[in-house]
Amino acid sequence: MDNLSEALKELRGTGGFISGDHIAGKLGVSRTAVWKYMNQLERHGYNIDKSKGKGYRLVSTPDRLYAWEIDRYRTSATIGSKIIHRDNLDSTNSLGFAQAMAGEAEGTCVVAESQNRGRGRLGRRWSSPEGRNIYLSVILRPAVHPSVVYPITFLSSLAVSDTIVQLTGLKPTLKWPNDVLVGPRKISGTLIELSTEADMVRFVVIGIGLNVNMEMKDMDREIKAKATSFLVETKKTYERPRVCGILLSNLEQYYGVFKNDGPRAICDIWEQKAQIRGKYLEINQMGEVYAGVAQGIDRDGAILLDIDGTTKKILAGDVNF
Repeated sequence: MDNLSEALKELRGTGGFISGDHIAGKLGVSRTAVWKYMNQLERHGYNIDKSKGKGYRLVSTPDRLYAWEIDRYRTSATIGSKIIHRDNLDSTNSLGFAQAMAGEAEGTCVVAESQNRGRGRLGRRWSSPEGRNIYLSVILRPAVHPSVVYPITFLSSLAVSDTIVQLTGLKPTLKWPNDVLVGPRKISGTLIELSTEADMVRFVVIGIGLNVNMEMKDMDREIKAKATSFLVETKKTYERPRVCGILLSNLEQYYGVFKNDGPRAICDIWEQKAQIRGKYLEINQMGEVYAGVAQGIDRDGAILLDIDGTTKKILAGDVNF
C-alpha cells in the first residue's frame, strides 16, 4: 500500500488537478503505474476525476476505516502501528485474539466496517451496522502479574471519553467498569479478553464499540431506549477514520500511564473522572444485588461499596445508579 498511499497523498496535496507525470516523478514509477494506482483507489471507493491534459483530481473520500486514512489522524507510536482492516467480521475480538495467539505484536489493531456477532460484556450482543460506528480490537502485551491486569479495562473508557470531548464537546460520564454514557444512554462499551500464565500476562485484547454515525433507525429494538451515538446527540456526522485515529492516540496515552505509573494510577484517574466516590449504587453480581455508597476504586480495579458500615469489594457486576 506504500506507493498507493503516497499517490493518494499527492492527490490530496493539491486540491485540484495533478498530472500523472508529476505523481510518477514523485513516486519514481511509470505513468502506467500511476494509472493503475488511480484505478485501485477507485475500487476502494475514492471518487477521482480523470481529465486528459490535466491529470487527476480527488473529488471525494470514502468514510471507511482504511489504515492509511486512520494514520492521517493517529499520533500514537505503537497502538495502531499495524491495522488489520476487514469489511465484515464475526467479531474484531475473535480475530484479534487469534492474531495475538499467533504472536502478533503489541499495538496491532483490528477494525471492521461491520460485525455479525459483535459481543459485549457477559456475552451480550453488540449491535454492529455497516459503516456507521467504530468496531476495533487492540492487542496489548503488558509485563504485569495477572493480579493487577484488571485496571486495563479502564483504559478504553478513559480514551473514549476524551475522544468524545475532543470531537463533540459533549460531556460523557463513566459507568463502572467500562461503559461510557451520554446522559442516561450508552455510547460505548468494552470487552476485555486475555491470556495468562501463572505469573504473567501473555496478552490482552481490548475490544471497543463506539457509536458514531448510527441513527435511531439503525438500532435494534431492544437497545433503542438505552443507546445513543455522536450523530444522535449532535445531529452531525463524523469522519470515522478521524474518530478512530484520535481514539487510538488517546488509548496509547493512558496505556503509557498504566505502564509507567502502574495500575493504581489508572484507577485513580478513572475514579476522579467518574466522580464515583460517595454515590449510592446498586450492583447486580450474578443475580445478587448489593446496594451501598461507593468508597472508591481499589488498586486492582474493584469497586469498594459501603453497605451499612461494612466495606464490600466487588470486582465484577452491573451497576445501577
